[in-house]
Amino acid sequence: MAKRTTPAPEPDEVNEALVELAEMLLSDHFFDPDNEQAYKQKHLDSRRAGGSGTVLLLNTIELPDGACEVRLEALKSWTQFRMSLSHPAFTATVDGTWSFETEELRQTRISRTGDTEVIEADVQALIEELDDEGLNDEEFADFMAALDDDDAPLIGDDPSEPPEATTLDRNRVKAIAKRIARDPKSDISMEDRGWLEQMPQTLPVITEALAGAAGAAKRDEALVLAYQAMLALQLEFVRYRQDRGWDWADDMLQAFGERLIALGKAAAIPQNDWFMMCSALTQARVPVSEPLQMALADAGFKVDEDLGPPEQMMETVRGFMDELAKMVSSPFEVIDSLQNAGAMLPAMLRQFMAMELALSPHAVLRDAVPIMLLDDDAAVRQGAAAALEQTARPGTMSPDALRRAIVVRNWIPAADRPPLDAMVRKARLGGVETGLWPAAIPDLEFYASSIDGSGAQSLLVASRSGKKAFFGGMLMRHGTGVVDTWADSDMSRGKVGKMIREAQMSVPHARVDKSFVDTLVQHGIGTSLEHEKVPPAMLLDMAELLGGTEWKDRRLDVKAEAERLFNQLDPDDRSPAGVASGLARGLAWMMDDAVFSTWYEDGPQVQQALAKLPRTDQARMVATVMSEILPDKRAEWTERFLMMALWSQAAGDAKQRSKARDLVLIAHALAGDRPLDTVPIMSVIAAQTVRATLLGAW
Repeated sequence: MAKRTTPAPEPDEVNEALVELAEMLLSDHFFDPDNEQAYKQKHLDSRRAGGSGTVLLLNTIELPDGACEVRLEALKSWTQFRMSLSHPAFTATVDGTWSFETEELRQTRISRTGDTEVIEADVQALIEELDDEGLNDEEFADFMAALDDDDAPLIGDDPSEPPEATTLDRNRVKAIAKRIARDPKSDISMEDRGWLEQMPQTLPVITEALAGAAGAAKRDEALVLAYQAMLALQLEFVRYRQDRGWDWADDMLQAFGERLIALGKAAAIPQNDWFMMCSALTQARVPVSEPLQMALADAGFKVDEDLGPPEQMMETVRGFMDELAKMVSSPFEVIDSLQNAGAMLPAMLRQFMAMELALSPHAVLRDAVPIMLLDDDAAVRQGAAAALEQTARPGTMSPDALRRAIVVRNWIPAADRPPLDAMVRKARLGGVETGLWPAAIPDLEFYASSIDGSGAQSLLVASRSGKKAFFGGMLMRHGTGVVDTWADSDMSRGKVGKMIREAQMSVPHARVDKSFVDTLVQHGIGTSLEHEKVPPAMLLDMAELLGGTEWKDRRLDVKAEAERLFNQLDPDDRSPAGVASGLARGLAWMMDDAVFSTWYEDGPQVQQALAKLPRTDQARMVATVMSEILPDKRAEWTERFLMMALWSQAAGDAKQRSKARDLVLIAHALAGDRPLDTVPIMSVIAAQTVRATLLGAW
């Protein structure tokens, strides 16, 4: 008789949320290392006195449906903790073992009474309440008063670039790596991420630590992977500074490239590890110049030893392509494989590979060529178009390849379109059929974040209707366009739910409809083309997964859109009194929103403008930002507020939708000729700019 199998139970999302709340409380409490040491001593004293536990937190939080008492206590063992919730409609208790290193609650035991939906809603409300770190009026006044503090640094006192890493910095880098290595499935904690972002000078420290771990006689694979993750993250943080115009960031990234070349030439570490270090540049989207790509290619591939004479080199390349065709199941995987080695593939080599792929006997490789039309380099895009023109016939061009080429035509700069148009005509005249769009993933859910201080906005996409869930996303950077996409079709529904909640805890996300996604993506494509750039190649994959059949170059006319939204408001809101009231009302709630506390200007231009002013002259510092910095950035801030207004309008949450009116009024005011100092939130942005510059000149 066959053995009966019992399917695994569905993940309990309420229990997951309770555990997340407990982890959040513990993480917040022990964020300060001094609290951890004080707790250990207090717990030891309690044990010696015969006590059975230690209360860490006892607080009552007012929720819409009643007061909830939150209690956090340590149990008999110093790593055992209990979170208790007591509410008129429910009770809940979470016991577990806390890891101080990974900030994770394990071996949890959960008990609860009451209605499941009520518990889930209130636990989420507690998480949002505890996670709200926005500046209120009193806190904002405090930080403005701090600018008058005689102990505060002069803006010119800080160095114009980060200092050398200290011994303490080096020790913390090692500690973070060891913490990750102990639990390879864990991510870098938010605390460690925050520290790394503030310590760009640790990039060379991480680089040397990774090289040492990779070349060690007794290799610790988990430690190598930990350093690789840290390297990619720190490269991204330094690239952010490069985007803001800091010369030292250019120098630091150039020095990293030179170190890679030296490591490659010396064969000081295993080649696979060296390739991973190079791919970290691509992963962090660090611009790599053609000379650096050539130098990295020379360092990684010794032509005489590795590839031999030209005939043998061609044979080796085609052998590599044959092997690649066996390993991939879609043309997007082909492109992903090539992009991982992007830092070592100069444009000339990528252009050559476009033709080789087009002439390949493997259909999956030929179908990858249209995706190469989205290469960052114009010469490669032109080479891909030429390769497609040469193979534009039914035997060598598939219907899907033609369909993708037609779609991409609207995503590339105008100068690149004529040869592609000629190829499409030739293919159609030659009898190549245009493929049909694949069906989009069913039951898609869309979540869009608010816009952070860097202009970044994330879009999360999920489908939880099948046996396996889908989870993907896109990263937009307003002023730049679509900068990244990713997708995973093999996740559990419980994992997807947890990741969405985690994302919402880190930055507000609102559920939105498909029409908003279409607007956002097409605005991003248009923004890229405005700067003669192209969106990432994998956006084409997302278009097929999400049903983006109509995505084109459609950048919003910001001024016209602001006017359209303004005209849709009630007449009372459009009156002078209504506008003044709306601007003031918007300022009031924005001061309590953590997102807006990250909105400020930074970079060397700000530092130079403020360096001549004394720290005690608060009024002049803010006035200088208002008169010398923000006017040149007015169009960018107009777009920022407009996109936030559209996001709020599209939100499924009524509370968020109610904020759209105030955001429209601000966007419309900035789109017109209203003086900046009559838009209250701009004075706050100026003040936050001063504060950010004082706290860290670089």
